[in-house]
Amino acid sequence: MKHSITVLLFLLLSQLFAQGQLLPKPDTPAPALTYTQLLQAPEGAKANWPALRGRVVVLEFWATWCAPCVAEIPILNKLADSLDPKKVQFIAVDDEDPAIVKAFLKKRPISGWVMLDTSGEVFKRFGVGPRPTTIVIDTKGRVVSTSVRPERLRRDALLQLAMGRPATIESKADAKVDAEMQAAVASAMNDQVRKEESTADALFELSIRPGDDPQMTHIFLRGPGMLDIMNATPDTLLVYALGIPPGRVKVNGELAKTVYNLHLHAPSTDATRLADAIELAIESACGVKIEGRIAVQNVYLLHVVDKTKPLPNLSLSAHGGGFAFYDKKTQQIQLMNASVDKIAEALEESLGTPVINESGISARLMVSFPLTSQNFAAVQSALEKNTGLTLIPAKRPIETFTLTPNPAPNPKNPTATVKPA
Repeated sequence: MKHSITVLLFLLLSQLFAQGQLLPKPDTPAPALTYTQLLQAPEGAKANWPALRGRVVVLEFWATWCAPCVAEIPILNKLADSLDPKKVQFIAVDDEDPAIVKAFLKKRPISGWVMLDTSGEVFKRFGVGPRPTTIVIDTKGRVVSTSVRPERLRRDALLQLAMGRPATIESKADAKVDAEMQAAVASAMNDQVRKEESTADALFELSIRPGDDPQMTHIFLRGPGMLDIMNATPDTLLVYALGIPPGRVKVNGELAKTVYNLHLHAPSTDATRLADAIELAIESACGVKIEGRIAVQNVYLLHVVDKTKPLPNLSLSAHGGGFAFYDKKTQQIQLMNASVDKIAEALEESLGTPVINESGISARLMVSFPLTSQNFAAVQSALEKNTGLTLIPAKRPIETFTLTPNPAPNPKNPTATVKPA
């Protein structure tokens, strides 16, 4: 299993996870299904489009570590249990190790079939990145929807599709249902954050403990001063705990192959002082020395092309969490309710040059677009077309960080905890 980093933002509305990806377009043939194992299906059953023809198929791309995915299981189960699988077949698609999924299913049953895609081919063919992602396929194997969330799937509409009739499968947003989903996501997230001690009454807490799975890093951003990072290397801890662009953190030498869990609960703490405490904790617990250096570098400044015109691809939500990232495999910039600060970080990762937001705007964007060339003119053209933002070459003082293994770490004390009285 390849190492991967998962960022889950509690403040991000669950429906945003399924947007902004390179998903198949509605009314196009669904990509082929291939899998390692098919669980919970009748003996001899096959999950390919010829075998499934005549049935509506609801594909749910998920993972055991994904809090929104886990929160949606009861909703999908209720819907699946109310429908005839000969008319509507639910298939949960996961790319994790089969042993992990089977152990999970013993505790959290899932109705319908479970498709194990350990090669990641189905995720790639469907263009699925962030999850959960729900994709509905009609009786002829054509895509109906790639953006509807399970809590808004209409049972009667799925039955209409099963009879070959057109139907609007998404119900209107319900504030009560959305609130229940957010509470379920929070509960699932809390279940996934392994805590060695109760923190219910903690007013301030920062701790680092040894991790246990170097193959998977989870990052839970709950809000200002509230963070859990699991199974991360020291440089990754520094990047996400301090909000430093990855390209500005370098490792001098070779760090020990050890991962750590960082827990932070300090919602009312000054960010500057908190950064110093986090840096000290990482140095102490991980046996590294962190050095910051400021030097004038070539940078790009992010500005608005034309302030008299609205930006294209504006997000429907102007508040809450959001993120942007550059997918190196597909060479795509993906913006999901992303602030311009987040867009600058994604561009910096793709270009390998510091990008500073000087746009002065608070807009958020929702769009994905290719960034396959390092040619500045090509990048500039794609950026302006899809975001209404532009890059201006300049020079600015930039702070970078170097992590060096401590020559005398203390292996008997792998845990650092800061708890001001």
